[in-house]
Amino acid sequence: MHERHGTVLNVFLNLLPAPAHAFVDEMVLNSWAVIVLLMVLAWLGTRRRLRVPRGLQTAWEMYYTFVRDFCVAEIGPGAEKYVPLLATIFLYILVLNLFGLVPGFLTPTMSLNTTVPLAIIVLVAVQYYGFREHGIRYLKHFTGDVWWLAPLMVVIEVIGQVAKALSLSVRLFGNMFGEETAISRMAALGALAFSVSYVPVPAHFINILLHLIIGPIQAFIFFMLSAAYIQTATRHEEDAEHGDQTESVQAPQGAAA
Repeated sequence: MHERHGTVLNVFLNLLPAPAHAFVDEMVLNSWAVIVLLMVLAWLGTRRRLRVPRGLQTAWEMYYTFVRDFCVAEIGPGAEKYVPLLATIFLYILVLNLFGLVPGFLTPTMSLNTTVPLAIIVLVAVQYYGFREHGIRYLKHFTGDVWWLAPLMVVIEVIGQVAKALSLSVRLFGNMFGEETAISRMAALGALAFSVSYVPVPAHFINILLHLIIGPIQAFIFFMLSAAYIQTATRHEEDAEHGDQTESVQAPQGAAA
């Protein structure tokens, strides 16, 4: 639970019947505002797709190329099919993290109501991609190779998958909540100093600069870990064995050098 905040979106909240206010989370309203913003930008950048891109289309194509190249490098050939999910997650969280810096809005990722659903989406997507890549054999990822240890391994793997989602959500929430709290406390300190000295003291300025750095970093970490989880669920055993053999061959060469 978190305290009520005054935002621009309260205008829409006040249009609802009073009993409905208890069921509407202001962080979710800000999340929907980000969704609408990104949909408008996507439409503006793709409504007139030119062979030689310019303007917003150039930015979208550069972003797509960056995510595609990252996925292929980290997950492997054929990773282009994961780009829609991972690109959406990265950009969405990036804007969510920075949205609170816009006057009249909040940072939705400072609430677990935002970060937990994002982590659940990644968790479900990882299992889906794993089953799509391996079929029923993906269950071996949970049961292991020793049949009589299968019940124990299933419990351990399920706990591990849930822990990954919990880690994603709590890490993002903790960092952004801490940043927002620091900004508000420093702003209050600046207001207190002004009430005494009548000299404006932007004590929260350094925290805003840190927010501009930490926000993108946290979005990239969420994106990078999501890609790593997909890579773990979709890789084939022969690929892993080939990677181990390559490392074993390169190690003696490095030692000889």
